[in-house]
Amino acid sequence: MRSALLFSLLICGSAFAAKDADHHERKFAPATPVETSADGAVYGARLPATMPVAVDLDTAAAHLEDHAGKPAAFSGRITEVCQKMGCWVVLSSERGTLARVNMHEHAFGVPKDASGPAIVYGTISKKAASAEEIEHLKKDGARAPQDAGLQIDAVSVIIPDSV
Repeated sequence: MRSALLFSLLICGSAFAAKDADHHERKFAPATPVETSADGAVYGARLPATMPVAVDLDTAAAHLEDHAGKPAAFSGRITEVCQKMGCWVVLSSERGTLARVNMHEHAFGVPKDASGPAIVYGTISKKAASAEEIEHLKKDGARAPQDAGLQIDAVSVIIPDSV
């Protein structure tokens, strides 16, 4: 009897582990704003009481050592969105700098049709993507995922209401 119970727990445990392997199988908050600020609809966490002034993506990239790993706000244009859950976007600058924006701990998403100006509050870093991550991004609708580049771990994303 113990063997049967242990076997069934083992099978159930591996089924849960398999679901967790693909982030899209996790419980996921729908793309619903948590608040509206003067700048637009806020997705993810509520904004801090003293929101920093947004740094444009070109400036952040040019001075990465000043911004990396520190909570900050970054501005750019949303040019791509995960078509499965809205759990990542590509933020682009006027000069062509790109950053992959991942929603912190895969806990929220933005509308799949989001585009245009946005402000992302989170931490920026430079990161290399594995072949597995690149393949995953392609399945989510990424046109040409980079194997290395800027990445922002977003706590909040602000999308203007006029978009």
